[in-house]
Amino acid sequence: MAFGGLLGSYAVLLRGDIECRSSRRPVMSIVGGVDIHRKQLTFDYVERETGRWERGRVAPADRQHLAKWLVRFDGVGDVQFAMEGCTGWRYVAEEMRAAGVISHLAEPADTAALRGRKRRAKTDRADSRHLRQLLADGRLPECYIPPSAVLEWRGCWSGGRCWSCITTCARSTPGGHSASRPPVSIRAAPHPGRPG
Repeated sequence: MAFGGLLGSYAVLLRGDIECRSSRRPVMSIVGGVDIHRKQLTFDYVERETGRWERGRVAPADRQHLAKWLVRFDGVGDVQFAMEGCTGWRYVAEEMRAAGVISHLAEPADTAALRGRKRRAKTDRADSRHLRQLLADGRLPECYIPPSAVLEWRGCWSGGRCWSCITTCARSTPGGHSASRPPVSIRAAPHPGRPG
């Protein structure tokens, strides 16, 4: 049954008998998967106590719409979502962290290998369901999500142009460089035979 969601997103509510409990892992109250694309986020999640299964999408895929969609999990304990480590994962993880949702970053190649041989067309729905099932079963091949400070520091150094950020980051790290001494450039020198 389809119903109107927040700001133009929609969801399909499906009921099923889903039992993903294990004696060796703590039970998550909600477990889900999110497939990330530039224009939409496709989700699939299960509420463990009731067995309610919900899937749908958030469109357009931006911080504002994602934050409004995540409001539905306010006051719910232990909500966890898996997503692949592809373009756009960072803002999704940041918004989930701000909403109190635990995000798990999956390694894309290992996740695809766990899917097995393709028997039918790969869809966003299938991807989000696969991520949810791997997380629920405890088989998700996870990547490390660094703390916010590390992500900011990486952003400072990636372009090599933001001097104030570089000196601030360098001063705040143990053994960092002095502000009077410029850091070593991370760009390679131009090839002598090529213009620069």
